Amino acid sequence: MTEPRDRTSTPEHGYVSHADLTTGFDAFYKDARDRLLLQTFALTGDLAVARSAVREAFVVAWHHWRKTSRLDDPEMSVRPNAWRKALRRSSHRPWHRKKDLEPEVRAVLDGLATLTLPQRKALLLTQLAAVSMEEMAQEVGLPLEAAERELQLGAAQLAMQLEIPTSAIPLSLSSLSTVTRTVTWPRVTIIRRAGSARRRAHTVVGATAAVVALVAGGAVATDATGARPSLDRAPLPSSSAPPTAGGPAVNTLPDTALLPLIGVQEVLGGKGWREGATSDNSTGNGRVLPCQPERYADPRGTAAWVRTFRTTSTKPPRTMVQFAEASMSEKHAVRTYRRALSWFTGCPTPDDDASAVPRIQLVSTADLPGVGDQASLMVLRSRADRVVYVVGLARSGQFTTTTSLASRIPAGKADRKNVARLLASAVDRLCPLADGGACADPKVKVADRASYPVGKVPWMLSEVDLPPLNADQGPWVGTPPAALAEDRIDSGAIGCDTVHLFGSFRDQKLQGNRFRTFVLSAADLPPEVGLTQTVGALPANAARAFVDRFREQMRACPQSDATAGTEVDELASSGTSASALSAWHLSTALPGDRTVEYDVAVVRRGTSIAVLAYVAAPKARIADDDFVALAYRALDRLRSMAAYGG
Repeated sequence: MTEPRDRTSTPEHGYVSHADLTTGFDAFYKDARDRLLLQTFALTGDLAVARSAVREAFVVAWHHWRKTSRLDDPEMSVRPNAWRKALRRSSHRPWHRKKDLEPEVRAVLDGLATLTLPQRKALLLTQLAAVSMEEMAQEVGLPLEAAERELQLGAAQLAMQLEIPTSAIPLSLSSLSTVTRTVTWPRVTIIRRAGSARRRAHTVVGATAAVVALVAGGAVATDATGARPSLDRAPLPSSSAPPTAGGPAVNTLPDTALLPLIGVQEVLGGKGWREGATSDNSTGNGRVLPCQPERYADPRGTAAWVRTFRTTSTKPPRTMVQFAEASMSEKHAVRTYRRALSWFTGCPTPDDDASAVPRIQLVSTADLPGVGDQASLMVLRSRADRVVYVVGLARSGQFTTTTSLASRIPAGKADRKNVARLLASAVDRLCPLADGGACADPKVKVADRASYPVGKVPWMLSEVDLPPLNADQGPWVGTPPAALAEDRIDSGAIGCDTVHLFGSFRDQKLQGNRFRTFVLSAADLPPEVGLTQTVGALPANAARAFVDRFREQMRACPQSDATAGTEVDELASSGTSASALSAWHLSTALPGDRTVEYDVAVVRRGTSIAVLAYVAAPKARIADDDFVALAYRALDRLRSMAAYGG
């Protein structure tokens, strides 16, 4: 039997400080969790369910810790709760679906499965929990004599199944720890935070229920002054009682609600998928997703899980990560979703955190209507190693989840459709939970949308928009947007004479003209290498005329003799009354057999205009397709710019 805890410094009926309670619970959690997991796993054979049940039992224990901590053995309170939850959720022989179990472990689980539930409980309590016979009978729920008979029958049956003497049963049961010792546990602070949220919710529900009952029964009394006395103690509702509208939620996010291996295989296809670790993301630097600057999108959340999957059997290899968080209320969950969305749509710049932020380009954004309460899909590309990430983000009620598929493929081949389907599957596993919201439509539609605004001047490009180069040259760093002055109109000058977004054009004064330059400050490149963007606004007719004039000037650049001027190759050209885009690649011959290459674009949306000019170097070139895509992003960003005269 477990030794009683020493409480000499804490009188049984005296005041116990919150610090003492916290210290005692933290020690109990660290000491008992592995034992309880082993016992619960042996009872059900389902590791995921066992871990989830034990975790939730500890949450309930902290809820009632002021009372539970006074017990001689708090495990006698926590274990039955964990076992009830695990038995309610476990399926029939779940270990048969696992292919990586050792034969000895599988044999023990098969042997335990032949026992009746009372026999199994009696055996595990006496062999793994070391309780007394009286305590065993109490937990099994039988008279002592009947419980002892079940224990003898169970031991004999298991020994016969394993072909071992009954004296070897403890050693065989202990072999199950080879499975349970691989489990990672949530930080104790997460357990306590969830327990505190549960306590607050139950207090609100209990108090409300009590007041309603008193009012309904006509039992609300007043004292001599006419004031109503407060209730001395409101009864606690059961754990299944729903929270009151607007009150804090009692939130449960079991790790069994995460995507299973078979679900990933069915949606993403390919062979050799393996499930990796499942954790609460409390270890390491916490950055498991691209552009993730912080450990959690909801620092005050009640639970968080990360699960990884990987296959090396396909070329290129692929990695899938699911990250799920539970918030205290739907209002908190909405903020969590928005915060996570800002991670992926505005990857923090090197100025924000040079040591932690990966060099990522936002390739595309889309909405996923009908997937949960909110859902988005982003394609990101690492400029450092060309890994492409397809990231799905969704919210269902108080739960927010992200799925991220990573592989080294061209951005144009990103598997958006299947990642959207996988995200829908993730939502469908969360929405049935007590605090879940909308589920996913059977048919998932990926609807492209405009980029989300980024930065203080959202109508201009940001670092997240810039593509990779032919060789990695480190992070892009942008200067702050500044008004274009007369002495800077040659910023981004190219080998052709063109009109500038400065002063006036056709007697119309330009508005809002600004410029911004992006450089590769960590690279050993010529100082002129970099990208300059200039923006400005003109009345609609003048804006269209500006673009037409720019195009004429580009066509007029000398092309016949490379030693005398500039060769111009048109990369793209499109236009309507509402918008226009043209992009070119230029090569200008210089003395000494030198050549300078440029990429140039002019774009217009309504009355807003932007000009891009990139000066390249042999080891710092932008692919033609990538530069055209950048021009379209600049056109997209102009949606945020105020119309002329506005």
